[in-house]
Amino acid sequence: MKKFAVFLCLTIIMMVLPIKSFAIEKPSEYHIKSQAAVLIDAETGSILYNKNMNQKMYPASITKIMTALIALEQSELDNVLTTSHNAVYSLPFNTSHIALFEDEEITMEQALYALGIESANDAANVIAENVAGSVENFAYMMTEKAKMLGAVNTNFTNPHGLPDANHYTTAYDMALITAQAIKIPELTRFFSTNRYDMSPTNKRDIQRQFWNANDFVNGAKTCEGLVMSKTGWTEEAQHTLVTVCEREGVTLIAVVMSSEHKREKFEDTLTLLNYGFENFYATSVNADDITNYAPKVVKCPDGIETEINQDNILAENMDVVVPKGVTKDDLTYKFEDAEFNESHNHITINANLYYNQGEEEIWAGNQTLSVVLENASTVKSFDKILNILKRVFYIILIAVLWIIIFALVFIALKQIVILENYRRKRIKRRNR
Repeated sequence: MKKFAVFLCLTIIMMVLPIKSFAIEKPSEYHIKSQAAVLIDAETGSILYNKNMNQKMYPASITKIMTALIALEQSELDNVLTTSHNAVYSLPFNTSHIALFEDEEITMEQALYALGIESANDAANVIAENVAGSVENFAYMMTEKAKMLGAVNTNFTNPHGLPDANHYTTAYDMALITAQAIKIPELTRFFSTNRYDMSPTNKRDIQRQFWNANDFVNGAKTCEGLVMSKTGWTEEAQHTLVTVCEREGVTLIAVVMSSEHKREKFEDTLTLLNYGFENFYATSVNADDITNYAPKVVKCPDGIETEINQDNILAENMDVVVPKGVTKDDLTYKFEDAEFNESHNHITINANLYYNQGEEEIWAGNQTLSVVLENASTVKSFDKILNILKRVFYIILIAVLWIIIFALVFIALKQIVILENYRRKRIKRRNR
């Protein structure tokens, strides 16, 4: 009877105690029909969902997000661009364009509206040539920028996304590129405007009217909190789509690639976004919470261990996106990669935050902490002394090795002389 009572009490306690692991039902592959997809938080980069997110694929016109990013970093909106023969006539006639003429003058702003609304390939070429001197140089700039952003599985050969065997990216890389792009205030309006009237130019005396064919932008499909969206399609790439939405202080980026049908990329995107906003939220972690978990002693690159005074840790409040039901108290902290600055008066430590989802540990965000060292001069002096001792030890070791070599040579020569003398004595004895 007593055993049964104990068992009953334990069962009740287990049912009442909170479980610090949160399981969320993710969209299945049946629901996400696109061959590759990813959903990330724009602020922290936290991955909320992925399907083949690192698989290299043709991006088609979502390439133009990077084109706009480079253009806005390298030029002003009122810059006048002049079209070349190559920019206009090197493109297949049946691809997207706004019928630019050779030597036509347009502003960067007009070119970007053409890029974002009409997905104009001729405008992309004009931007590339005027910013970098050639399409090839601009494509190199695009690829280098991608690498800087961590998009290491990306290579661009043109600014528009028309098929090329060496022009590829991944869903995750496009999410990283987009996360950087939306930090430029002017960029999103070019990918969220439904209609734009382009003024007459030196080669055309009537307006051009641009109308957006993106269902999220033109209102054919409702996407609550839309910040920007860019579609893409070629026969090789199939349908692609990048979409950014903001709701209740959380900004999410959804990328889908290689969708067989147009409707699928919109349906998959809505599924991802709704999943993200329904199951995750942003919570703030105070700087004090981070510093309280910081290690008391850290080991730096040269093997030097130094104590840390928590009052000297420079941290900031940070937002993380976590599953609903997870609080900041459920987060775990891991600290790594302590490094000295050049003057050895402070070190930096990476603080990584995690939460548990089922049996999986999920990364929620990170912050680089700066720690001022109270014993900076001592550490620096010790470091110098250690390096001097290493050099002295190396010199002594080399000297000892040479001494051993000379000793061995001397012994060998002496032995040869002894043997030679012995040989001569034997010869003399025989001659007698």
